[in-house]
Amino acid sequence: MNNRFLKPLMLATVASFTITFTGCKDDEVIAPPNENEEELITTVELTFENSSNSNDVRIFKFADPDGDGGNAPTQFDTIKLEANSTYNLGIRFLDESKSPVEDITEEVREEADEHLVCYTSAGNITTTITDQDGNNQALGLRATVATQATQQTNFMIRLKHQPGVKNGSCDVGETDVEVDFTLVIQ
Repeated sequence: MNNRFLKPLMLATVASFTITFTGCKDDEVIAPPNENEEELITTVELTFENSSNSNDVRIFKFADPDGDGGNAPTQFDTIKLEANSTYNLGIRFLDESKSPVEDITEEVREEADEHLVCYTSAGNITTTITDQDGNNQALGLRATVATQATQQTNFMIRLKHQPGVKNGSCDVGETDVEVDFTLVIQ
């Protein structure tokens, strides 16, 4: 091979390696912040106000101060409502492990298009969500509960986190908290 061609070829090869090795430095990888970091919800508080008697206000609570696992809940009320009545229901989600207590309900309200409160019950009770997010889909922080004949049943509440998939169904997204109350209609 001719020296005239060998020198430029060698220079090109050396330059190529130099560019390759200096251009491939390991940069420190910084994890992006988790915008949807799961909050600790230690308490679910239900307030039922009888729609025909504003003095009839009933508050029921589930509280597990150390969160899921660990110690047993410190409060797990049985819901007791009157038969043949309609109640306006408001729900709050709290983190009572912090001081001051953090009201997670505000975050749910601010991110309404990513959340849905689901109510499941059997028998003589009808629950209707009365609030919506900005896209006119159910939110569930407010609802009406209509009771009929006396009975004992369950009243399950699930807070679903549904970023990008909210469609009005409780079958999609992740469950942030789930509490299955005993409900007595008397």
